[in-house]
Amino acid sequence: MSYAQEEYYESLATFLNNVKSCRYRFSSSEGNPAEIGLRVLGEETIGRESTWKVEIEAEEEGETTNIATLWISKSTGKCLQAKVDGEIYTGGMAELMGSSLLLLWAAWVGTWQESWDLPTFYGWVELGWGRAGFLGSETKTFGSTSLMVYKFAWEAYPNAPQNAPEGYAEIWFAPVSFGTLLAYLYTGSSDRTEWVKIELLSIELASPQSLPRIVVDASIDRERLKPGEEVTVSITVSNTGGAMGAHNLTLTVNGEVRKSWLIVINSSESKSLSYSLSFPEEGVYSVRVGDRTFTITVSAVPPAKFEVIGLSINPNSIKVGKSSTISVSIKNSGGQSGTYEVRLKINNQVVDTKTVTLGVGQSTTVSFSYKPEKEGTYTIDVEGLTGSLTVIKEAAFQEMLLILIMGVIAIIVIVITVFLVLRRKPKPVTTAHTTLPPPPPP
Repeated sequence: MSYAQEEYYESLATFLNNVKSCRYRFSSSEGNPAEIGLRVLGEETIGRESTWKVEIEAEEEGETTNIATLWISKSTGKCLQAKVDGEIYTGGMAELMGSSLLLLWAAWVGTWQESWDLPTFYGWVELGWGRAGFLGSETKTFGSTSLMVYKFAWEAYPNAPQNAPEGYAEIWFAPVSFGTLLAYLYTGSSDRTEWVKIELLSIELASPQSLPRIVVDASIDRERLKPGEEVTVSITVSNTGGAMGAHNLTLTVNGEVRKSWLIVINSSESKSLSYSLSFPEEGVYSVRVGDRTFTITVSAVPPAKFEVIGLSINPNSIKVGKSSTISVSIKNSGGQSGTYEVRLKINNQVVDTKTVTLGVGQSTTVSFSYKPEKEGTYTIDVEGLTGSLTVIKEAAFQEMLLILIMGVIAIIVIVITVFLVLRRKPKPVTTAHTTLPPPPPP
């Protein structure tokens, strides 16, 4: 057994552990359609190994025929026992029969991740042999099961070289948690006169289909530029669902498609893309990526440029229930008039915003009134300028005020005392020459 066959066995084990029954129709332009079905009847132990008991039947021209009953190892995918035309086969013969009958399912109904990448198709596109396209997704019903399918197509150009693939092909994949299922395959000539088709008629899964969930996020590095300058569009595509998915992503400028991507992405995977745009002429352009729309202004005149200066918090210490006025100055130092949104943040949370429109060289003052409800120290932030506001309770405020008043009084008393002491200081004694009166007579 080759390594490639071992891989097929693993795919078959995966398939049978997740699919209870499945039925396909094979048809062509020559007629005589036929159907082939597979059904898991249950579990049995063969040689101490757990197996799936699988029945295969075919239907042609309304007549149903039992092809075989096979016992397939749940762990390896190999056939351990086969019953064909009433005869039981084991060992190498059973494995050979099982391979012949079931590797078709592993090949056509197994995990098709490689086909989703469409490397061959894109190689042909690059050679100019034809075009490949994503036709979108659709929910289809197959028996009692509804599946979301993705549709792809290939069409060869009429002037393609002789060795290039000819005609038209269309293929549908249904993503599931264990890989993908083939839901439809059509290959035909360019004029559709000759064709071969494989169709999924019914399927029953062991658990419901896991679906992809593709999320597209986009951003631009700037919104204003001069003619000829470039803007970079950055795109992130993520699949947060439980199965592989595909997404046809387009980038448009004023409604005109500039770029298109076919994104094929695994579950829990993210992909990053970037695209550069430039505009030779002045104007306002609408750029749309997925559900995101950006407005880009192209002008040779410098845009509006706003400067925020002079944060003022007055007063910067208040009691609970009182208000403080927070102000900044806004100036437009750019080359065009513009509008600017000023945000007041308290403790890193935006609590108020105001919008100003200024012409070239104009300035204005923007003020906010803030009344805190609790005591504490608050961090004030207005467009990057920061300060603090102290808020205290009523009693604490009165106590502080009393202490302040007493301190002021004490200072005044000290000043007055010093003044009075200086005024009452005794004058210095001055010595002068005087003539004493004569003593009295005896």
